[in-house]
Amino acid sequence: MRDYTVEKYRELCSAINENYKTLTFKEYLNNSNFKDNFVILRHDVDRMPENALKIAEVEHELGIKSTYYFRTNKSVFKQEIIKGIASLGHEIGYHYECMDKAAGNPEEAIKIFEDELNKFREICDVKTICMHGNPLTKYDNRELGKKYDFKRILTHTETFGFNL
Repeated sequence: MRDYTVEKYRELCSAINENYKTLTFKEYLNNSNFKDNFVILRHDVDRMPENALKIAEVEHELGIKSTYYFRTNKSVFKQEIIKGIASLGHEIGYHYECMDKAAGNPEEAIKIFEDELNKFREICDVKTICMHGNPLTKYDNRELGKKYDFKRILTHTETFGFNL
């Protein structure tokens, strides 16, 4: 039986804590010379940001750091929750879906990407990104990386998932 409760997640985090150091993506990308065993915890917040806050609080209680990638749709982009998670020492990243929103138009997708990233940066320091995959659309958000030079607004050590 699958158990996706907060208490079961607490048990998983406790087990991780026994033998591993936890890192955010930003920490890993800025210094990949770690000698200890480590785990990078990543959460894609596709919906229910209130649940993300609950698990962020559990991680914080246990001294665990992780990265939370938020989408910008109305039901997920909750500024107070994002600020709350960041205040617990977790990294906030941008979970973009611009090719979907632009119906495959790369120029429009680039504009959406920049606007949404700026929206994030008004409330927290975003250094890493990851694309949202949507099997219900014919557009592939990975295509944006082929058309857009992410180095314009993110440095090499601040991005994830693209060969810069």
